[in-house]
Amino acid sequence: MGMRMEKTRENRIRMFTDVLPSISLCGYLSTDTGFVHPDRVLDVNVLLYVEAGGFHLFEEEEEFTVEAGDLLFLKQGLHHFGDLKCPKGTKWFFVHFHLKEGDEGRELAPYERFLYTEAEESGVRAYHMLPKTLHIGKGSRIFSRFMTLDRMFSSRDYGANLNLNAYLYEILMDIYEQGISERHVDGKSEKVLKMMTFLDEWADRPFDSGKLEEHMGLTFKHLNLLFKQTTGTTLWKYHCSVRTERAKRLLATTTLSIGEISDVLHFESPYYFCNAFKKQTGCSPSRFRKENLI
Repeated sequence: MGMRMEKTRENRIRMFTDVLPSISLCGYLSTDTGFVHPDRVLDVNVLLYVEAGGFHLFEEEEEFTVEAGDLLFLKQGLHHFGDLKCPKGTKWFFVHFHLKEGDEGRELAPYERFLYTEAEESGVRAYHMLPKTLHIGKGSRIFSRFMTLDRMFSSRDYGANLNLNAYLYEILMDIYEQGISERHVDGKSEKVLKMMTFLDEWADRPFDSGKLEEHMGLTFKHLNLLFKQTTGTTLWKYHCSVRTERAKRLLATTTLSIGEISDVLHFESPYYFCNAFKKQTGCSPSRFRKENLI
């Protein structure tokens, strides 16, 4: 792949979790004569994906060679331009979209895809940092979604247009997830993700430090310290949060009684379940169900 990695994080696009992107234009284009990318500064972000051929272009002082299977994000307000004509037969897909930036916010770390943040952080806007560049290949799910988005944008169907921005958000999250999976993850982060996955799968059982030690091959003291240093919370607190989220889903989406939910999640008794749930959420299971039952 010919793309250079970004020199500065400032030129990457932040995608806040509390707002959808807004598409202004998208399309699928090709050229039989060659094409030089325009010299311009846009008030929108650009997602550029090359299916065939390629582009040589700049964003500010940073140089990119975008080849077949590559995508590149160009950030709104920055000067970008091409200096060479692309090859004949170049095909590309693009999206122009707005994202509300606002305040500084807080970047979500990869492990926070699983972590339920502490209550004191609830007032801080969180965001994912999109990769600047990524190679996805023509056979990937992301490529097929580009084609679907193009059809939705061109459609006169009211329902398709209603879902357009939400569908783009799904695409951007796919890109973020693939970028994370391809990024180097250090040993500590890898262990934390492994612990979270284990505790997610153990959510219907009481916390068991021995099972976790057996799974990880390390002492609980070492694991808990690593987890706390990386995430800011303990393994026990994380497991409690996971169990509470599981209980919320059962309360809101099933007709199981409080006692039956307590049994499903293997609490010692309905009384213990109710106390634990109230301690985590501030309200009783029955009150939560009354306010949230679908």
